[in-house]
Amino acid sequence: MITLAKTGEPLEGSAFDAPCYRIPALAVTATGRVIAAWDVRADWRDLPGPFDLVHRTSDDSGQTWSDVKVLRRRTDAGGFGDASFLVSASGALHCWYVGSTGRSFFTADAGPDGEGLRLWLATSIDDGDTWTHRDLTAELKPADVTGMFASSGHGATLSTGRLLQPFVLRTLAGEHFVAMAYSDDHGDTWQLGERIGPDCDENKVVELPDGRVLLHARTRPRRRWAISTDGGISFSQPVPHEQLVDPACNGGLARWADDLVCTLLDDPRERRRLALRVSHDGGTTWGDSVMIDNGACAYSVAAELPDGRLGVLWEAGDYAALNFAAIARSEVGLDGGVVTLTAIESDGGSAAPPEVAPDDS
Repeated sequence: MITLAKTGEPLEGSAFDAPCYRIPALAVTATGRVIAAWDVRADWRDLPGPFDLVHRTSDDSGQTWSDVKVLRRRTDAGGFGDASFLVSASGALHCWYVGSTGRSFFTADAGPDGEGLRLWLATSIDDGDTWTHRDLTAELKPADVTGMFASSGHGATLSTGRLLQPFVLRTLAGEHFVAMAYSDDHGDTWQLGERIGPDCDENKVVELPDGRVLLHARTRPRRRWAISTDGGISFSQPVPHEQLVDPACNGGLARWADDLVCTLLDDPRERRRLALRVSHDGGTTWGDSVMIDNGACAYSVAAELPDGRLGVLWEAGDYAALNFAAIARSEVGLDGGVVTLTAIESDGGSAAPPEVAPDDS
């Protein structure tokens, strides 16, 4: 296990003397580079605030990592956060993120011109060394939507080349929905699919071997799941999955060789006990929990690494650190083995529940 960021350790250029590092994103680029990103915050609370987005990279499947680099620096207008990566079939690396001009998800104005949150897409053609940035709020935000942001972690690249990025939407009526932004031209242009919900929150999607798309959405006390048969434009009505205990905390969903794997908190109420589960039947059923961290935990994200192991990046403790682990299939009892993975136990009992910072005055 490697700690990629530790809360309280200073970061040059940050607005805060002792930042809190939150909201992990993880992907593997077309060349096999592993990239991890996160927010630089004042504390555990969400935007608004003068947050920066930073990242580190690894060219050896997570054994060693680069120094911290800035993906997007705050401006006088506000900060940025909630990164989510996508790797195009063309090789381009994309990163969706949200910008706040002083409002939160709950207080933003309706429509693409409303005051509040902006939808940004960063693109790199050199594996994250340099980035260009586009504000795509006008293209994606509907007139009746107030708060809207990309669900953090990573999206999905389908076998057709389509890019899927999950978004969370709050309507004027106060209802929460999910919808997929999709691109069929490697990320040049984007459209928004049908709404999924209500009562849906942060989520992940993954393509199944038969071309369908599986969605997992955080919900207490069980994670919800749904299926798309049209490439992520629409989904079945999400329903709780009895095996997937969840205190409503954003987790991971990924392909791992011929299997599916999800990471989530194995507690119906509290943010603690990070576990990994494997499915051999496309997400219909899931195996027993394999514990990664028995202590306080929060968000997690997972991706298969170039060397065949599974990379997991998570918020450990009461938002005390971002830890990365590379897990072999044999450690979780796959391919004929028995479970040998030894869980750590982060401090803190449980992580604090979600909260947003007050609007900027």
